[in-house]
Amino acid sequence: MSNLAILNTSIRTHESLFSLNDLHKASGGAEKHRPSLFIRLDTTQDLISEIQKEVKSTDLIFKTTGGRGLRGTYACEELVLSYAMWISPKFHLIVLRAFLAMHRNQPQQLALPEPEKKFTFEFTEYELQQLVWAWFALLRGTELCEVLHPSLKQIGSYYAAPAHDIAYEYRSTLRQAHNVLTRITEQFECEQGNNWRVLKYLRAYNPKKTGFQLEIL
Repeated sequence: MSNLAILNTSIRTHESLFSLNDLHKASGGAEKHRPSLFIRLDTTQDLISEIQKEVKSTDLIFKTTGGRGLRGTYACEELVLSYAMWISPKFHLIVLRAFLAMHRNQPQQLALPEPEKKFTFEFTEYELQQLVWAWFALLRGTELCEVLHPSLKQIGSYYAAPAHDIAYEYRSTLRQAHNVLTRITEQFECEQGNNWRVLKYLRAYNPKKTGFQLEIL
């Protein structure tokens, strides 16, 4: 497969993913089109969820890396095309034609996705409580990093980039875990005197809210 190039800009690849940062550069590099803003969109997160239903659990959809020469956000072809459309229809057409040219001599085999496997497990009530507390810990961690990131960036701290990643890259994980945990704990009541008091955070969580969640409680 030949290398992908958009408007004379070579698009780096990493683990079969394409650099959104290079796409951003090729599109003109407007601040409003930064890849991080695209990844945070609810529509992007919904698309990621749909793609995850059709691929193996080990397949990468997007990845943020800090490696030398590879720093940035990398995404699968579907997300690249969605990102290009988000920027503009004109840029989407340019990227789409570039992919078609890249694949021209490599016909793709079409196949229906395999049905998603389902598993049955038994949990004690205490184990279910611990799962919800683990979700709550991730929520607290992401919001803490979101608060700390501007100050860390201002002082040039090495931890600014990891804090940014934790603050924003795990939002999809929070949303998906919230859906699962809400379903498997619906029979329990929130009680302040025991470990189920954490349910008030789970049930008050709004997956579409972009600001802080904990301040509402």
